[in-house]
Order: sequence, then C-alpha cells, then structure tokens
Amino acid sequence: MKTLTINQARRVLGKDAQGVSDAELERDIEAAALFCSLFIDFRTKNRKTLAKTPLKCHNMAQYGTIWHNMETNKRAVIYIRVSDPSQVDNNSLDTQEKICKDFIKSKGFELVKVFREEGESAKHVATRTQLTELIKFCANKKNNISYLVVYKMDRLSRNMTEGLQLLAQLANYGVMIYSATEQFGVDAAGTFLKNVLMAAAQYDNETKAEKVKDNMQKVFRDGLWPFKCPIGYQRPFRSKEENKGLPPIPHPELAPIVSRMLANAATGIYNKSQLARMMNLEGFGDYYRVEADHKIVHGILSKSFYYGNMYAKKWDEYAIGQHEPLTDEPTWQKAYHYLILKKKNYQYQDEEQYPLKGTLKCEACRHPLTTSPSRGNGGVVPYYECRKKGCKGVRLNANETHKQFAAILGQVKPTKRVMTLFQHMVFLNWDSVIEQSRQDVDNYDQRIQTLKDDFKSVRKAKDDGMYTLEQAKAEADEIQQKLTVLEIERSEIRIEQYNTEVVKEFSERFMRNLPLLWDNLDLPKRQALLSKVFQGTIIAGKDKIIRTSKLSPSFELIQSLAEEKSENVSRAGLEPATSKV
Repeated sequence: MKTLTINQARRVLGKDAQGVSDAELERDIEAAALFCSLFIDFRTKNRKTLAKTPLKCHNMAQYGTIWHNMETNKRAVIYIRVSDPSQVDNNSLDTQEKICKDFIKSKGFELVKVFREEGESAKHVATRTQLTELIKFCANKKNNISYLVVYKMDRLSRNMTEGLQLLAQLANYGVMIYSATEQFGVDAAGTFLKNVLMAAAQYDNETKAEKVKDNMQKVFRDGLWPFKCPIGYQRPFRSKEENKGLPPIPHPELAPIVSRMLANAATGIYNKSQLARMMNLEGFGDYYRVEADHKIVHGILSKSFYYGNMYAKKWDEYAIGQHEPLTDEPTWQKAYHYLILKKKNYQYQDEEQYPLKGTLKCEACRHPLTTSPSRGNGGVVPYYECRKKGCKGVRLNANETHKQFAAILGQVKPTKRVMTLFQHMVFLNWDSVIEQSRQDVDNYDQRIQTLKDDFKSVRKAKDDGMYTLEQAKAEADEIQQKLTVLEIERSEIRIEQYNTEVVKEFSERFMRNLPLLWDNLDLPKRQALLSKVFQGTIIAGKDKIIRTSKLSPSFELIQSLAEEKSENVSRAGLEPATSKV
C-alpha cells in the first residue's frame, strides 16, 4: 500500500503541520495508513460464503436415454500410445501405426481416423486426452464406427478394472476391439484371453511401480524430496527431466509467509486459527488458491521438512534434505511444542471471546491477564484473570470488561491531522483497488464462460450418446453449482471510483465511531488498532474497572461526549483531566 513520507505529509497538511515534530508526524502517518488499509478492506471485502449443499440444476431439459444400435459396417479407428515423451521421436508410434494399418488392410476395414497418444500413462483412462477424444468419436453415431484397432491390449489400459469398464463402454456403442499383434476371437475363449492380457498388463504395471518405489526411496535417502512439494516450496523447472537431481526451492511469495507464520507460532502467543488469519492477511490465498485455515497451519507445523529434516511416512524414515530451510530447528521445535505436542484445547473462537488478551495487565503486578472460562449451570462464562504466582490479582468478567472498553473507545477520535492524511492516502491507493477489481471481474467472467461452455458440452454429449440421462444430470448439476457460486461472487465485486463523499461517510461511521470499527475487525487488526490508539497498556484494577491514562498523540477525546458523560469517563478508562495528549 502506498503511504506518505514526512515531507509529503507536511505538504498535505500545510499550516496544520507547523510546530509538529517529525516523530509526531510519523505517528500520524502510521495511524492514517492503518485506517486507509481498513477502509480499503471494508470497501472491497464483499465475498460471501455459500452453503455447500448441492444446487439442483433447473435449466436443463428432461433427457431421455439414447443408445446406439449395432450397425453392420467396416469403419474402423486406430489408437496408438507411448507412455514416455522420449519414445515419440524414436519411431515407436510410427511403428505401431504401420502395424495397425496393415492389420486393417488385411481385414478389409475402412480406416476413418488415427488417435495418437504421445507420452501418456495407461494407468488411468481419464488422464489421456486422445483416448477421451476417441470415446467421444465412437459415441457419435454419425461417425458409424464398428472397430477399434490397437497395437497391443496394454496400449489401451494397464488397469484391469478400468480396462474392462472401457471395453464395456465401447461395446455399448457397438465398437469391437482388435489387437494387431495378439490373436483372440469374439467367443468366450477370446473374451477370457482378452481379460488375461489386461491382467498381465496390470501385473507388469505394478511390477514397474515397485521399481519406481525403490528408486524414490533411494532419492529420498540422498536428500531429495520425491513427493509433492510442501506448502511454501516449488520445483525449479516445469518438466520432470529438468528437475531430476534437484531439490525443491522456496516459493517466492509463499515461502516468506510460511516462514513468518513459523516464527509467530514459536512465540506461543497465537493459536492455529489466529496464525491462519495472519497468513491470509498477507495474501496466502492469492498464491495458494485457497485461504489458510487451522488445518493447513497444523499440516505445516507438523512437518520437520521446513528446517531441513525430511520425513517419509510411507517408509517411516528421516533424511537430511538438500533443500533450503524456511526456519531453523529451535524455532520449529518451539512451534511444534506449543501447537502440536502441548495438550492444550484451543478454542478457535478465542479471539472473538477474548479480544483484549495480551493487552489487559494486572494493576498490582503489571502481568498480562490470561483467559479463564468458568463453567457453571448457566454455561461457560468468559473471564480475564491474573495468574502470576504470588499475585492476588484481578479477575474480570470478560463481557463486562468489553462494555467498559467500548465506552473508552467511544470517547476517542483521530485528530484532524490524521483525518486529512487518511483521505489523501485513500486517494493515492484507490486506483490500484479499481484495477484489482477489474482484474477480478475479468477473471470471473472467463471462469463463468468456461463453465457455460462445459454446460453446453454436457448437453451435446448426451445428444451424441456419450452420457446417459443420469450421467448428464449429475455432470450438469455439478457445473450449475459452480456456475451459481461464481455468478454470485462476480455480482458482489464493486468497481468504485474515488469519491470524497464515500471517504467522508467512512470517516463519520467508523473513524469517529471506533467501537463500531472494533466490532468489525479480526484479531490482528484489533491489535494494530490498539497499538495506534493507546500509548500505554490498559490496566485492570481490583475494583474491576479498566483504565488507561495515555492516548496516542494521533488521537483525542470527543469533547461533547466527555462533557456529557463525565461521570463515566472518570469511573472507567480515561483520566478526567486528559482532554488531549
């Protein structure tokens, strides 16, 4: 976010800056920058979370099930495949194609199309683009395909279960499968041989998988991470060939966020939910595509990988990694101790129940008050309490304390200098907000259009016989649900030009009404606001009244309220003689 230098602030303030020291101006700039960030956050924070219940699609017509009738003709297609991209250039595909074409010629079939799968594994059917196209092509009754010719059955599938499902699907379209190099008929014996060939292909595939596992274990023991990169890391290159023998590298945006989270966790002050909120404020969700929550934080804290000690659960082995650590071992051990090993039942709503935790201090010993929920017949009652050994300190009902604190905030407003600087900073930053909103709109429009195209494809797939009624409806329901969510989120993005009236409205509603602003902030922002408003800490007295005698020079008392509620001011919060500090 753009801010102001001291010289720029003096030019903006003009006569109001006369006699004001650089230190005072710097405090005013920091306060104005905080309010500017809160303002922009309020104006742009308009996403809503939808219920995760499936949405029914009401836009699709009622479909009937269409089945292909078996037709007598000799139209055929060829499917050839290699699993390694390096085989594409060594004539392996051309050899397969020639043998298949010779087979078709010997049978007297008419060749319609050749589908070439270059560098795709046969383990799963759904991951092969050309096979998917082949199925669509055969499903289209206008193409009138009766035969599929492959070089060997393992070119079609190395997974017996999926292979048999594929055979059944093609048979449903009236397509018979031939292997150019393996002889089997269409009788029971031929079907049995076909199944045996597929089972042999799966056995060969699983044998290779065991060899791959052994190789992965060797790579792991050499200090290289053979699995998916942990959050905060990425591979140096896109291709597997280029990444061979190289460790993961820190992600340029995510790694600093994860590193700071680990450092914060090591303090023992925050719980997982609070750490997740802090990560999201730093933009974690923009780079990881989903926002952090306490589960993501738990996963990061559980991995010793981040200080260089790799652990593979599947082999129950440790190894020293060659990658660059994001923290040191003592920091990780502290974080792990506080949040993983320690049997402490954190309440993830703790910041909502105890927003003054860490700010309130005991009048007797000046030790920070801790939280102390009390359970009784009426349920759980939240308390702040001093637990320092030897101190017969205070115990405050949290709900009553929060009312007192709201009364204190209600008597405070930013100074004229801070208000002026705030409005100028909003002007400086609003163009970037508008541009980001436009980019968000364009992104949503592209994603919405893609889903609409997918929706049309489902309709066409049903019409062409690729989907049954049930399959089409299930696919359409899923697309419609995603489409509805995106359209709602898209409608809530506002592109607002800078308007002095908007800034004035915010100033009146929030900057001059700090209790309202406080209620709408999460814990990190509340802590930032506290540090800017109050110079000293908030003291909890034995009379169960909270007080603070110092305001930041960037804030002042609202005189009308101070006079009107003089009794309240003297009882709780600010000293009566303090009108402006």
